[in-house]
Amino acid sequence: MDNTTTTVTALGIGQRWVEAWNAPTHEAFVGLFAEDAEYFDVTFGIRRRGHALLSRHHALWRAAIPDFEMTLENAHAGEGFVVVEAIGRGTFTGEPLAVGTMTATMKPFTGRCAAILTLTPTFEIQSCHEYYDRSVMPGGATTPGGQ
Repeated sequence: MDNTTTTVTALGIGQRWVEAWNAPTHEAFVGLFAEDAEYFDVTFGIRRRGHALLSRHHALWRAAIPDFEMTLENAHAGEGFVVVEAIGRGTFTGEPLAVGTMTATMKPFTGRCAAILTLTPTFEIQSCHEYYDRSVMPGGATTPGGQ
């Protein structure tokens, strides 16, 4: 019998959120969220609530950027929240984003992202506020300083 237990922490949820973005399907991503969770993609002005719309959000991004990869750069946790700093990479080669208003650029990108995840007492994500520069990610522009 295996008596090991896994301790869930806010920092661990931040790491799992990044890993779930790297998954080609939505299950790991949606599984991190409370049933009534809200996701705010501040950059595109998109608000999604509930598992069905969270699944759609992940699927739309992955369809637009099939090779998308996120790497955790840093995470900061407190009681009931974690802030994630990450690097996103990929090439916008697929389906349009932003209700069809942003079409594939065919350009590779590397951009910084920050997300504020509020957590339930059982470490489910209750809300996510995600921030990034859409001219860089997924648009493919380069930053003036290259950082």
